[in-house]
Amino acid sequence: MTIKRSDVCIFGSGAWGTALAITWARQGARVALWGHPEALVNTLAQERRHPALPGVELPPSVRPMADPGEAFKAPIWISALPTQITPRVWRDLAAQTPLRPELLIHVSKGIIQGSHLRVSEVLEPLLQVPVGALSGPTFADEVARDLPAAVLLALPATVVDERAKELQALFATPNLRIYLSRDVLGVELCGAFKNILAIAAGLVESLGLGNNARAALITRGLAEMARLVETLGGRTETVMGLAGMGDLMLTATGAQSRNRRFGAMLGQGMSPEAAAQSLGPQVVEGAFTTEAALDLAHQYGLELPITREVGRLLKGADPLESVKRLMLRSLKQE
Repeated sequence: MTIKRSDVCIFGSGAWGTALAITWARQGARVALWGHPEALVNTLAQERRHPALPGVELPPSVRPMADPGEAFKAPIWISALPTQITPRVWRDLAAQTPLRPELLIHVSKGIIQGSHLRVSEVLEPLLQVPVGALSGPTFADEVARDLPAAVLLALPATVVDERAKELQALFATPNLRIYLSRDVLGVELCGAFKNILAIAAGLVESLGLGNNARAALITRGLAEMARLVETLGGRTETVMGLAGMGDLMLTATGAQSRNRRFGAMLGQGMSPEAAAQSLGPQVVEGAFTTEAALDLAHQYGLELPITREVGRLLKGADPLESVKRLMLRSLKQE
């Protein structure tokens, strides 16, 4: 690990941002971890533990901070903010300093509600720096506990190949394997779309429809993901790799997936509002992304039947009726 001291700042002290800080600090990095509210940051600094990562201590070289002044000096910034608040927070942060990093890498998974923009589409013009994405099948607590994982680092073409390989090596650790991609668009869309399918998978599970149904749902959902990604200019190999199929498998089946749990609650008869509320501060990004995906599908003339039914569920439709509509669609070739 060759990260130099103070070379990285992570903006966002949630579970995932903190897990990455812990991971890189274990390898010798001195990581600035900026967060909000100040009370949470103070707790992190004093207790050296994150409430969402039980049993894991922050290494001494992780420096939680509520004042971003020192964080701005890092040449590489990591944005680990919830997708929907990312534009607002970064507009505020950008106004506080003329400093800009060499590169910003975001780890958010979703599409901005209303504008339907990807995170890189918002941050690149705002900060005037290259913006990449780090994504893949990861639960924060497992990464924080140093269990093996593999993710995809997607970098724009403005980052030359030699530097891209340096960054790949920079962020890799013995238990966090980094693969390199140039498909930022595809990686972002896969990370957003898989949350919609995880809601549907949770629904199927809670209705007791069996493993056959869940396998069919995931497979056909992957076809919907590919349809959208390829139409918008992403690559097929991204859909079939870590950012697409890999992340979908984890999110649609893993007990820790909040989108899957949200879908399960809908299947149990809870309203979307009550289900979201029961998850507390955790954001169900799939609920935000569904509307954007359906609007994009309409714009490009795409058929996304599973996504359409998730959209109906979010408006209070009967879960069994949604399943019936999917099963009784006209027969097709795969």
